Amino acid sequence: MRPSLWPLLLILGACAAGPDPAPPDARAIVLANKNKLWKDPDSIKNASIAAPQRHLGFMWHVCVRLNVKNSFGGYTGERDSIIGIYDSASPPEILIEGAASFCDPLPHVPFPELEPGRDLPQRPKRG
Repeated sequence: MRPSLWPLLLILGACAAGPDPAPPDARAIVLANKNKLWKDPDSIKNASIAAPQRHLGFMWHVCVRLNVKNSFGGYTGERDSIIGIYDSASPPEILIEGAASFCDPLPHVPFPELEPGRDLPQRPKRG
């Protein structure tokens, strides 16, 4: 098995020169692709997201923190993932899971619309 080059690319990405274009709408991109990014997106809890960061001049990455069930049906605990966002023709992908050392210093904001049932209107209670 070959070691992943993504950590090295993340470090080198900070050296990319040139003016940054406007960041993508990372919230909308992650939300539209949540079924492709996680095995059990209906189990997502406590989601938050950081601002997207320019990376290597050709992509963006964004830190998403959440608690989600694994393949065995148990919750993993809150973990950070770095998601790569490319152009509109390429879907985003999880580059690194368990990326706390990179994501912890970044300010996160709540991302409740990623959690199941949050995008549905509330039903009135019957009395």
